[in-house]
Amino acid sequence: MSISTTVGKLSSGAKVRLVAGVILFVAGVSDLSWPLVLVGLGLLASFAWSFWKIYEVNRELEPFPMPADIRATAEAMARPIDPTPQRALPPDEKSLEIAQVATTKDALADLIEKKPPAWRWAVFTSVIVQRRNAVQDRLHAVASGYQPRPGRTPISGPEYLLVARDAMLTSADLMPQLEQFLLSPGFKGAFGEGHSDEDAHADAIVSVANRLMDYHEDFLEQAETCLQTPVQGDVMVFVADAGLLALCPLVGFERFIVEMCARIGQAQDLLPYTSPETVIALDDVTLTMDAPDALGDRVLTHIRRFAS
Repeated sequence: MSISTTVGKLSSGAKVRLVAGVILFVAGVSDLSWPLVLVGLGLLASFAWSFWKIYEVNRELEPFPMPADIRATAEAMARPIDPTPQRALPPDEKSLEIAQVATTKDALADLIEKKPPAWRWAVFTSVIVQRRNAVQDRLHAVASGYQPRPGRTPISGPEYLLVARDAMLTSADLMPQLEQFLLSPGFKGAFGEGHSDEDAHADAIVSVANRLMDYHEDFLEQAETCLQTPVQGDVMVFVADAGLLALCPLVGFERFIVEMCARIGQAQDLLPYTSPETVIALDDVTLTMDAPDALGDRVLTHIRRFAS
């Protein structure tokens, strides 16, 4: 950031201290009045401190670079999830006998009624895919970055600080709640015991899947708040960085849902060629919400900037 640009961002009080400091310093030197010189130097020192703080915070400040893996997932969020497994050849008749992810309510009802092998995880995945695709337009919007809502007056940096802080605190509160839910007896108990489908309860699976996606919608609302609140021009970088931080939970959900679809595809490939006594252990699917290193520090820099 240039010196002239930094001066332009100074408050009127800082500019007054600069002018008054110069006048008093020159007058004190001319009249050999040391008290005036000291007062002038004090005002100039106060101005210099204000100038330095703004210059340091804003020097070459650009939006935090989005890591390539997050960018790839954000790009995928712009499109509906297709749960069809990626195969080189069409599935054979035996694979078609295994449960598949249902993309419509009617197909889900049919899946629950017939309960083919692997139905419990297919039901769970069907619900989360349908819920995710139902908010496709909203996901596309937040993946597109700053998209201010029309008809609202852009707010200043200190005002946006309050908005972003509330959104980030809400997301921070949601994360331990989500973790506790995923580890709760109610969540695990819905799928029954062990590797058998017999003890699973369809209504309970639908319920926990919907509750999980309620969290997804809560995180989506926080991202919308960060990225769709109209702001003044000097707040744009703050919006970009706060928006990226708010996007991370949605990126975690996106990867989780895609991995669940992949596991159902693997079950379709493997189960037809095993005996009823065979246990197939597929890799666990974990819902993680990691933010890029140093992004949190960058957001704190914005907070200090607009809180001062």
